[in-house]
Amino acid sequence: MENPPLRQLKLLWRFRRDRPDLVVVLHVNEEVNPLAYWINRDAVVPFTNLSERYVFLAAHPVKVRDTQHAVVLPLKVAQYAGGSTVPPRIIYEVKADELAGIRVRFADWIDHPYVVFQTGGGRALFWRDWPVENYVTVTHWFSDRFAHKVILTGGLENLERANAMERACPEVINLTGKTTLAETAALLCLAKLLLTTDTRIMHLGFAVDCPLVCLFHDLCPAKDYCPPGESARDVALQLKRSHPQQPLSACDMGASRVTKLKCQ
Repeated sequence: MENPPLRQLKLLWRFRRDRPDLVVVLHVNEEVNPLAYWINRDAVVPFTNLSERYVFLAAHPVKVRDTQHAVVLPLKVAQYAGGSTVPPRIIYEVKADELAGIRVRFADWIDHPYVVFQTGGGRALFWRDWPVENYVTVTHWFSDRFAHKVILTGGLENLERANAMERACPEVINLTGKTTLAETAALLCLAKLLLTTDTRIMHLGFAVDCPLVCLFHDLCPAKDYCPPGESARDVALQLKRSHPQQPLSACDMGASRVTKLKCQ
């Protein structure tokens, strides 16, 4: 993880170089506010639903009243700033040569049906991860019923978890730490399904139109973070508790019930 001063300096350099006409500020990177104000105070357009700490620096603070969705919120702010009104969507276009590349690299199985299991998020938000034993249970269940191959993906920080899954389920193909982000996108473009927790790969899968099963820990409401729009291809599962060491929340942590939500 980068330390805040280094991140600030990088943002400052980028702003001085690019001189943006518009800065839409998300609640997860509020440090952009003072830098954007210093470069062009009239360009700062934040939404103030979750924090008003820097609102005095904003030329055009926006309060969105009808949603808390992490994708829809900045879209509405951009529309307020003059952007077109469009359905909420994330689009990532996989290039033809990227698809050709993975077809060559994984020629033994790439043209057979497969599903992708993202093995976790990362060290910083480890409590978003689903327990390894749960992945193993689902893999056994899936393999007993379907001929699809199970592909494990993730970064190097997920390698220990993925290796444990592979030891328990030798039939999986473990690509954890072995693919670039572009290669992962190409894999998802051809996959029949992505099973993932609340990770960037979840949004990448949605962006390439891969059917999703998304697992959300109880501190992250599925209705605010699941892929936007109505689609029978995407299912969000709100977990009461996803990791034994996750931070405590205000809700009762004793139950283990899983509630199925429709993404909308």
